Amino acid sequence: MPWFITAIVSWTIFYFLVDVRYLRKTIFGGIFTLILGSMVDWGGQQLGLYKFYDVIIPWAGCSIFYKFGPIFTMGVLFTQYLPRKRALLVLNILVVSLLYLGLEMVILQTNAAEYKQWHFLASFIVDLGAFTTLTWVAQTFHLAPAYQGWRV
Repeated sequence: MPWFITAIVSWTIFYFLVDVRYLRKTIFGGIFTLILGSMVDWGGQQLGLYKFYDVIIPWAGCSIFYKFGPIFTMGVLFTQYLPRKRALLVLNILVVSLLYLGLEMVILQTNAAEYKQWHFLASFIVDLGAFTTLTWVAQTFHLAPAYQGWRV
């Protein structure tokens, strides 16, 4: 049930924050995040670092509701609102990583996931790396409106 709730909340937030004018490009940020998150979570479980429970419809060892809920929508929104200034980019990566870590802590509290050989600081470092990588991809491939020459 926690996976379904996170999907509903994520899509509700997405509905209110997405700018459909940019969706044709920013959707690739969501797809990239979905692929990256799937590889990380599948690998983490294969290594016995953590475990997901109550997976209704599995996707790379996790719930499809989680992957296409917060993971996908966060990737699209992160890409859409990517700032141009370097200091704001660093702050953006830090804040979004902390928000995602907060979501992870909530999921752990609901017992839908469990750390086996893992720690929340390791998750934070992985999150920083993932959002830094997404920033690079969005800039390099001009996925973000700020990098397409559009005024946001």
